[in-house]
Amino acid sequence: MATILSVSVPVELRAALDAEAKRQRRSRSFVVSEAIRAYVASREREAFAAGRDQTLSEALALSPAARLREAEALWQEFARTHEPGQPWTASFNTFAEYEQWRRR
Repeated sequence: MATILSVSVPVELRAALDAEAKRQRRSRSFVVSEAIRAYVASREREAFAAGRDQTLSEALALSPAARLREAEALWQEFARTHEPGQPWTASFNTFAEYEQWRRR
């Protein structure tokens, strides 16, 4: 579902937007929506990367023994909250059967 959003932009940006919309044979709304979607996704990736880098830096600041204790504690917590899956085996008579199964 779409919603209406009013945005003020400089004249030059409006002209560039119109030109891009014409080039793509799309509406201005489509071009703006795609630009916002790309911007938000980029910011989310940046935030994730920053969090990952901070976590890595904090973990590397620990001694090897402390990292091991932390890993063991995390594994125990994971094991408490997740049921083990049932083991299973898949067998195929031909590679084509395997390919068909893999594509599902």
